[in-house]
Amino acid sequence: MFFELKKVVLRDERTKTDSRGLIARYGLNGDLIFEGQDLGAAVKAFWGSSEYEWTWTIKAHDAPKLMQALKVRRNPLRELKRRFSGPRASGIETFLRDNAVPFLFWSRVGD
Repeated sequence: MFFELKKVVLRDERTKTDSRGLIARYGLNGDLIFEGQDLGAAVKAFWGSSEYEWTWTIKAHDAPKLMQALKVRRNPLRELKRRFSGPRASGIETFLRDNAVPFLFWSRVGD
């Protein structure tokens, strides 16, 4: 699956003690991959470690379900950025679940 836009930044927040980042990008096989990383004091207070990273992967064959949920016919990255940038990024997982868009989850806690 080829799309002109291949990556969007959904979250890039930085304070003196923390940073939170989330991007959505296409893998070489057409899967849509959300990659997030939280670093700092808030993460340490919650997880006991100062780093948390995770991915949600929507397999290429499930992309039509995402596009239907977003009501787009083409590359969903623009619509994802419009709907889920900044503080709204935390709503992506709920949106995927509510719309029965299958995704794989991976996470890691550690320094």
